Amino acid sequence: MEPVCYSVRIGESHCIAEGVPYDALLDRIVEFTIRAAVARSADESEWEHEELRRKGLTALQLFRNRRAVWDDRAIFEAELAEARRENVGERFEAANELDPTLCADLDRDLRARWRRAGYEVPCLQHEMKVLFSELERDAADRATRAREGLLGDVLKAQAQELQ
Repeated sequence: MEPVCYSVRIGESHCIAEGVPYDALLDRIVEFTIRAAVARSADESEWEHEELRRKGLTALQLFRNRRAVWDDRAIFEAELAEARRENVGERFEAANELDPTLCADLDRDLRARWRRAGYEVPCLQHEMKVLFSELERDAADRATRAREGLLGDVLKAQAQELQ
């Protein structure tokens, strides 16, 4: 049996992960989230970052073994019915699948990873504003400490040079 591989995108143009196992999918989403929050804290964020912050996991297009995974049964059924009306139902079913549990599993597993990293965050399915705020605050604090450390090092070096 072929191993299950996942891909995730935001929009059609930005790929976060392509053909990776579930644990690597979690890693890539965490990494993208950190990069997005840090970019936002430096006022350098892209539209993809803002989509993730505002919409949470619902902003992600998830694929399992190259098939789009839908979590909303009503929307999936409506799209399938439309595909059947247009005589492309088999093609739709070959490229799409319904799995309302995948997003919930991702949310649970991502929150567990964030918790282990010291961030207690609420549900990530519909927004990540709380998580982004915590990451941005942490990034700003670390940047401030790094600037102060650099300043101290330079002043210390200059003081030693004058002696």
